[in-house]
Amino acid sequence: MIASVLLAAALAGQPPAAHEPAPAPATVEQASPAAAPVEGQHEAPAHDAGAPHAAAPAEHGGEAAGHEAEGHGGPSEILMHHVTDEKYGTFVLGPLDLGPTKHLVFFLVAAAVVLVIVRLAIRSYREGIPTGIGAAVETLVVYVRDEIAERNIGHGDGAKYTPLLLSFFFFILFAALIGLLPFSATSTGNISVTMGLAVVAFLAMQLAGISKYGVVHHFTNMIPAGLPAWLLPIIIPVELLGMFSKPFALMIRLFANMLAGHMVITTLLLLIPLMSAIGLVFGVPMIPISLLLALFIMTLEVLVAFIQAYVFTLLTSIFIGMSAHPAH
Repeated sequence: MIASVLLAAALAGQPPAAHEPAPAPATVEQASPAAAPVEGQHEAPAHDAGAPHAAAPAEHGGEAAGHEAEGHGGPSEILMHHVTDEKYGTFVLGPLDLGPTKHLVFFLVAAAVVLVIVRLAIRSYREGIPTGIGAAVETLVVYVRDEIAERNIGHGDGAKYTPLLLSFFFFILFAALIGLLPFSATSTGNISVTMGLAVVAFLAMQLAGISKYGVVHHFTNMIPAGLPAWLLPIIIPVELLGMFSKPFALMIRLFANMLAGHMVITTLLLLIPLMSAIGLVFGVPMIPISLLLALFIMTLEVLVAFIQAYVFTLLTSIFIGMSAHPAH
């Protein structure tokens, strides 16, 4: 029925064929040149002849406006607007614009939330026993220290890098959880943020080896002992590439997982207007389906937040342990 109404409206908007100028008057004028034309008769045909041409730009302009309005709120634009960064203001300092952005604001929010929760956990101790939020935080701290830091780096060196690993774990966890709130953003869904975390991890890897073996021995430890000299031109570039590929993998892994989850949720929600554009018979049933699927993915995103925080912390500890205790 809706298609019939749309078809009738489209047919009603078409101009009738009777408005087309007939060729008979031109023949009559050519056959009787002596007939004196009336003054108003020249203006009326000119007006009629110009009417289709005048209506054409308006019609094309209407189509262009329709396409522009359609492209302005298109699914791809809405999707990219949700996952990309945007400026919140400008602060020009020479050639640089140091104005805050959406991801920078929520980066600071996540860091502030971590500091507040840690302070609340410290204040929750009663006679050396944690209560409330302190018990939950202590459970995660003990797990990261015993099962991640000391297991992969060693008992002596693991305690040295436990604060860094805990900072990685709690920041990534709360940045992902805050990104699930309405009108928020996931700062770890920005590759600049994950690159900063990967650079810190890379510096920790080098510090673990240099502080224990010195600069020269740290880099020579990458070459296996007793290796033939003719293999050195092959092994040295491979080891150097592996040294930089480890933090690069940390950066891409965290960025891609955080970005993909939000894009899936937004795509599922966009199915409602996309199916409604076809017809109400498709759009109305899609509402509960889309909402339930989006809710399911958001529930998974809570689990993904813990998994990504754990994986980033675990891999960082493994790479630091490889520098502190080389296998060859």
